[in-house]
Amino acid sequence: MKPFVGTPTDYSDPKHWLACPNNPNKDVDLLFLYPSSCENPMAGTICAVDEPTMVMFAKRNLAQQASAFEPVANIFAPCWRQVNGTKLSQMSFEEVDAAEWAEPRTDVYAALDYYFEHLNQGRPYFLAGHSQGSRLSYMVLSEYMKEHPEHYANMIAAYCLGDSLTHKYLEENPHVRAAQAEDDLGVVVSWNTEGPANKGHDSLVVAPGAISINPLNWRTDDTPAAAAFNLGSYMPSLLLPRLKKLPVNADATIDLERGTVVVANPKLEKCAITAIPGLKRLESVFGPASYHGCDYSFFFLNIRKNARVRAEAWLDQRNRD
Repeated sequence: MKPFVGTPTDYSDPKHWLACPNNPNKDVDLLFLYPSSCENPMAGTICAVDEPTMVMFAKRNLAQQASAFEPVANIFAPCWRQVNGTKLSQMSFEEVDAAEWAEPRTDVYAALDYYFEHLNQGRPYFLAGHSQGSRLSYMVLSEYMKEHPEHYANMIAAYCLGDSLTHKYLEENPHVRAAQAEDDLGVVVSWNTEGPANKGHDSLVVAPGAISINPLNWRTDDTPAAAAFNLGSYMPSLLLPRLKKLPVNADATIDLERGTVVVANPKLEKCAITAIPGLKRLESVFGPASYHGCDYSFFFLNIRKNARVRAEAWLDQRNRD
């Protein structure tokens, strides 16, 4: 394993957990890594673990994303140092990657060590993240879990949304498997959501050779899934923790060439990152029709249902064994 950078955050201190239930009462857990949440241009490239904007927006992301699993799992979410979101547009992919392998990796691995030793108590668990949180999740799967097969064996599934799972990554990490159906276990569930107009445009989160699974029909081919398959689409709020129910639900079709989930309904174009006031500047980062902020919310209730399906399949298998 690569050496660590810096001193890890102390995860025995409750203030370093966004969510850490005292009396977990469900049969399975969720370990959640929030997306880029530091929005302070005056902070450094790697923000402090208690940086105020990061903590504030991390709580929002916990409420808008991890809550999809709330009826199914006990939610655990560590605070961890991460790359400042205001710096990302100024950094190359290589610079971002190098920064994430520094203090962010140190903290996430330390949080995992503490979670498995003191909090998990042998329960099966989901790993979930978004964007930068998914990038760290891929590190966890490729390196940490390879070093700790006893923990990896108890993972129901990893939901790594908003960052690319690629063929190259799977070839380099043969112990990691991509989800192929709605109920397979020990797999990575991944997608990036876009509109048709993003075709041909670069995106920080869409890598060459990306692959996705369709969150409505749970297929990996390009069979379209109409909005009728969607149990409920929402729009995240930038400042408030709540999600806003959308009047129409998202459809979903995988673009096999690009490896993304494409939402074609033009009524949802107002949900693209670049359509949000003040965020037009992110077009160069994500493309003109990215639904990066809606990877969870567009398919929120389908994710919830799928988590329940996978948890029940895991528990059924354990009982049979």
